[in-house]
Amino acid sequence: MKIEEYLSRLNAESNSIFTQSITYRDQLGVAHHASSCIYEFSENIADTSEKKILRTVSSQLESATFSACKGMYRQAFVSLRLSLEMGLASAYFSAHKLELHEWLDGRGDIKWTSLICENDGVLSSRFSKAFFKEFGEDMGECRDNAKRIYRQLSEYVHGNNETWESSEIELSFDEEKIETYFTLAKGVSEILLFVLSCRYLKSFSVDVLDSLEFIPEEMNHIGYIREYFGGPKG
Repeated sequence: MKIEEYLSRLNAESNSIFTQSITYRDQLGVAHHASSCIYEFSENIADTSEKKILRTVSSQLESATFSACKGMYRQAFVSLRLSLEMGLASAYFSAHKLELHEWLDGRGDIKWTSLICENDGVLSSRFSKAFFKEFGEDMGECRDNAKRIYRQLSEYVHGNNETWESSEIELSFDEEKIETYFTLAKGVSEILLFVLSCRYLKSFSVDVLDSLEFIPEEMNHIGYIREYFGGPKG
């Protein structure tokens, strides 16, 4: 088969998958809203490097959803895992400026174990005590969720040996995979908003808080967030 025919066939298959994928309107709306929330949050962060990282996270979330819609599920999970890593890294680097600049000039890496370290990571009681102590009561649960989701994404990213046997790209709509994608994407966005809120909310002015309407909407189930935005206690 000529290369033009081969690529045209893949494109036709991907377009067919896309047509089936966009019937998931509600889930797609939730995923797009999540990436928009991350971007809007980033606009209020003073540090330009941290802001840029979160913009990349927002872009990766959109890229992940688009890949999933086109039937490129492995690529979708890769982008989703990267979003989780970089989103947590932006908060981690905000408290570790030396490591941020080492990473920016290529002398350092993002270390997942450091991000979710029970003692010093962004989902530790030490982190919450430094920026918003009330978050401490939910840090353990969020850390466990982050580990679980990261492990799931890693399984899809690496795959078993048989997933790599074919030398050709094979595209087909997979209902189970796209539903799994939406579930994991929702989990990633919830973790990122949780960590970012812990790190930055108390550094924002009243005007900025008023503009972040999506925070009390998305996190209304958390009493101390609801109260911080002027809602009822408890």
